[in-house]
Amino acid sequence: MIPPAEHPCWKQLVTGARELRSNNLSFNMLLFTIRLRYKGDSSDEQLEELGRHVREFFVKFESLLAAELAALES
Repeated sequence: MIPPAEHPCWKQLVTGARELRSNNLSFNMLLFTIRLRYKGDSSDEQLEELGRHVREFFVKFESLLAAELAALES
């Protein structure tokens, strides 16, 4: 199950406070890009928006990210 949008894991992924190893190249590229965008503008609004983007990626590709979802839940 995908954590809700207000769950702190999304912000942690964006800021780099939480690492998530993945073999999924698309996810790794997204996370790299998201973190670069956050470093360029680290406002609270930007953090919220980028966290939503990461979660939306998980919603869209849930079946491909089962291992990553399991790691988020732990």
